[in-house]
Amino acid sequence: MSRYAVSRTVSDFRPDLELLDVADAVTQKKTWSLTREAFDKFLDCLDGDREQAGCRYEKIRSKLISFFEWRDCPFPEDHADEAINRVVRKIDQGEELRDASEYVFGVARMLLLEIARARENEAKALNLLPVPHAEDGDSDESESRVECLRRCLEELPPEGRELITAYYHGERRSKIENRKRLAERLGIPPNALRIRACRLRERLAGCMDRCMKSLKDVK
Repeated sequence: MSRYAVSRTVSDFRPDLELLDVADAVTQKKTWSLTREAFDKFLDCLDGDREQAGCRYEKIRSKLISFFEWRDCPFPEDHADEAINRVVRKIDQGEELRDASEYVFGVARMLLLEIARARENEAKALNLLPVPHAEDGDSDESESRVECLRRCLEELPPEGRELITAYYHGERRSKIENRKRLAERLGIPPNALRIRACRLRERLAGCMDRCMKSLKDVK
């Protein structure tokens, strides 16, 4: 076991549906990457005193999680992080915001509309699909994604593999508590954990893209 002593590893993920959830998370396309420098700019916008800025960040994030939870969104914590990341990106790219703490809730409302539209589109698409037979099992694509994720996770160093699998384990409230405990085990603040997980997710996403392409070429 590594010095991080996290409680879950890749071999603990059963059934494969749980691995598919991780695959969904790491394969989301990103055109901008969260960095420590970018996040520090966001904190500076919240308050000139770093300790006060950290407290304001935690309050904002907690309110955002509640905002998405109350509206029955599937991943409240991830949606809250996405709303904050979008504001961090704007600041990092040079946009001046009069009140970043207020602006982030406007972004959250826009994100909520995106989530609603995505749900509606998914529902329409599902209605057009034929009812699958019980013996059909998982699709070839899902099986390929799981296999690629397994391969890519094995390419990570042990501490990175343990961190990313623990980070995406759980649903809703349990995921929030898991991440709090993970940050405590690592001895780092939650925002530092988010940045580490973001970097690992991007590394996995690139690996999975290459793996999926290679599997398609073989077929």
